[in-house]
Amino acid sequence: MNAPSVPPSAPSPAPQPSRPVRSETRRSPWILPAAIGAIGIVLGAVASRYWPSAPSQEHAAEERVVSNGTSEPAQADSLEETTVEFAEERWANAGIETGEVTRRPFSRSVRLTGKIAVNQDRLAHIYSMVEGSIESVSVSLGQDVRAQDVLTVIHSRDIGTAKLELFQAQLAREAARTRRRMQDEIAGNTRELLDFLRQGEPIEEVETRFVGRPMGDFRELALAAYSNYLKSSADVRRLENVADSGAIAGRQLLTAEANRNADRATFQSRIEQIAYDLETSTLSAVQAEREAEARVLVAETGLRILGIPEKELESIDPAGQGEALSHYEIRAPFDGTVLSKHVVLHEQIRSDVMLLSLADLSTVWVSVDVFEEHLGLLAGIEGKTLRVRSASNPDRTYEATVFFTGGQIDESTRTLDLTAVVDNADRSLKPGTYVNVELPLTEPGESVQVPLGAIQEHAGRKFVFVYRGDGTFVRRDVHVGEGDETHVVVTEGLEAGETIAMRGGFLLKSSMLAELMGEE
Repeated sequence: MNAPSVPPSAPSPAPQPSRPVRSETRRSPWILPAAIGAIGIVLGAVASRYWPSAPSQEHAAEERVVSNGTSEPAQADSLEETTVEFAEERWANAGIETGEVTRRPFSRSVRLTGKIAVNQDRLAHIYSMVEGSIESVSVSLGQDVRAQDVLTVIHSRDIGTAKLELFQAQLAREAARTRRRMQDEIAGNTRELLDFLRQGEPIEEVETRFVGRPMGDFRELALAAYSNYLKSSADVRRLENVADSGAIAGRQLLTAEANRNADRATFQSRIEQIAYDLETSTLSAVQAEREAEARVLVAETGLRILGIPEKELESIDPAGQGEALSHYEIRAPFDGTVLSKHVVLHEQIRSDVMLLSLADLSTVWVSVDVFEEHLGLLAGIEGKTLRVRSASNPDRTYEATVFFTGGQIDESTRTLDLTAVVDNADRSLKPGTYVNVELPLTEPGESVQVPLGAIQEHAGRKFVFVYRGDGTFVRRDVHVGEGDETHVVVTEGLEAGETIAMRGGFLLKSSMLAELMGEE
C-alpha cells in the first residue's frame, strides 16, 4: 500500500542576525486614574490652606463682639471695648496685680561694654620702709581689714637702733629741762636778793628772809661784798660821831671813808657781775634745753618717717620691751580688702619688694571704650550719671558718676577711655567683670511708661487692660515707643493716673479670647 503523499514543506527562512531585546514595561490600566486622584488631593489641601471656605474659630471670634447680649460682625476697632470680668479674690492665685500709670524719666541711649576695675584712688601697694625679717603675719588673702589694723610685723635692727637713740635723746632732754628749771629758780632768788641788798637792809634780816632758798654760789659772793660794805659804812658813821670832838685824828676818818668807798665799789661791781653771770647761765641752760629738744625732735621725725605711731614714740622702754623694741608694724592705711599677699614667716624682705596690696571695694571704677562715632556724646558728660547693669545681677541697675573722659584716642582700638565711679557698698560688683553701660543719646525727659509685662499683643495689635473697678477690666489698644529692660514708653492710648493690670495680663487675654471664641 502506498503511503499517503505529503505536500512538500516550504523552505526554511534564512537565519537572521540576533537583535537586542527591548525591555518594555506594560502599564496597568488603573495607574493613571490613581495619579490624577493624588494630584487632586494635594491641590485640595493647598486650596484649603490658602483659600479657606470658612473662617476659623479664632478668626471668627475676632470678628464678633458681645454687645448687650447680641452678636454681630464687629469691626476691628470695636475690640477695644471688650471687657473681662475677673473677681478680685482670684487675683492672688492668678498672679494679677494692678497699678497706677506714671510718668517716668526716659532717654534714648546707646549700650556699650565696660569693665569693672579697682578704684585706683583707694588702692594701696604696701612695701616695707626698712629691711628685716617677717616676725608675724596677721592677715590672709581676701580678708577685710580696718584702718590701722596690723597687717604684718618686721624684725628690724635699724628700727631698734633708732628707738634706742631716741630714748637716749629723751633722757638728755629731761636732764636739760631739769637744769633749766633749777637755773630759773636760782636766778629768781638771786635777783630778789640783789634788790633787797640794794635797799641796805641789815644782814641779819637778809639771812633770815632768804634762808633755804637756792642761789648757788651767788649768795656767798653777794653777801660777802655786802657785809664788807656794811662794816665800812658803820666805821665811817662811828668815826664821824667822835671826829667833831677831836678825839681822833682826821686821817682816821679819811681812811675809813676810803675803805667804805672801796667796799661800796666792790659791792656794786659784785652785784653787776652776779647779774651778768645770772643772765649768761640762764641763756646757757635755755640753749642746752633747746639742743636736747632738737635731738629728740630729729630722732622722733626719723621714726615718724618710717611710720612709727606717736604712742610708740612716747613709750620706749628698753628694759621692759627688750627685743620687741626692734619690731616694725605695718598697718592698713584705710578700710579695705587684702587683694594680694606675698609674705611668709621669717622671710628676709627688702624695701623694694611689695608685701601686700589692699583695696577699698566700697566703690569701684567702670572703664568704657567709646568708639569714635560716639565721641560727640561725651560733651559735658563729666559729673553726670550713667546706668550700669551686670549679667551677674540683671535685675539691678547701678549708677556710675563720670569723672574722666580720656585725653587721646587709643591708636590700636580707635577708642577713647571713659571712666566712672560706682557705689559698691555690698561688694556685688567684682573687679574684672564685664558690664553693660548705657550712654545717653538724648537728655532725659518724662513720658508715660508701663512695665513690659503689662503690654499684650494679639492679631498684630498691642493693648493693655484698664481696670474699671469691681473686677472689671477693659481692653484698650495702645501705641508704644522705645523702652528698656523693664519698661516701655506708651505714646498713645494711656494717660498717667489710670489703673491697669501691671502683671497677669496674659491670663486676662486668654480669658478674653476664650469668651470671644465661645460666642461662636
